[in-house]
Amino acid sequence: MGRKLIAILMGAAALPLMSAPAMAQDKGVNCMRAEYSTAQRDELAELGPQVSVFGAQINQAVFDQIGDIAMTAIESCVANNGWTQEQAIYATFFELGRLNEAAYRASGQLSDEELGLLDSALATGNRDRLWDVIEAGVMAGMGDTEAPVANGDAMVMGAFLIGSGLDVENESLMVAEKVGLLLGFMGLQRLGRREFGNLR
Repeated sequence: MGRKLIAILMGAAALPLMSAPAMAQDKGVNCMRAEYSTAQRDELAELGPQVSVFGAQINQAVFDQIGDIAMTAIESCVANNGWTQEQAIYATFFELGRLNEAAYRASGQLSDEELGLLDSALATGNRDRLWDVIEAGVMAGMGDTEAPVANGDAMVMGAFLIGSGLDVENESLMVAEKVGLLLGFMGLQRLGRREFGNLR
């Protein structure tokens, strides 16, 4: 996700900025939901089942297509609402996280039971520290080289995964890696929404 995401974010930073006579109608990061054509929505629905993870390899082409579709909606919202470049970047974070999460959930890479266990675990207790770790990992993953994970962060993530009830110790199923990818999309979304809101 790293290099393509950087390219998309650079595109977001280069979007032309305009005055915003319709600012009162600005729906924030939810703006993009209404900007997709029926054909684009159908294409996004078809891309979900094509998402795949084999070993450490991700079907990057599918995520690239999702990113290209997302940019059309983001460009429209920037033009209609006069968002700053910084707002455009965080809106891009949010929308890529949202679309990729939806696609990954529809991919079958994780079963309905596994998704249920994950969502139940996330909804239990205070997960602020966990989300801090996930968001830090997302930001680190945008670079060309992977930053080492701090021991404390690894322990937080490990404790969460083991406590979730997911079969994360079975390396052949790659559940931990698959859950980590999904959490990354969710973290990207959370980060984008929060920071976009802080700029309003």
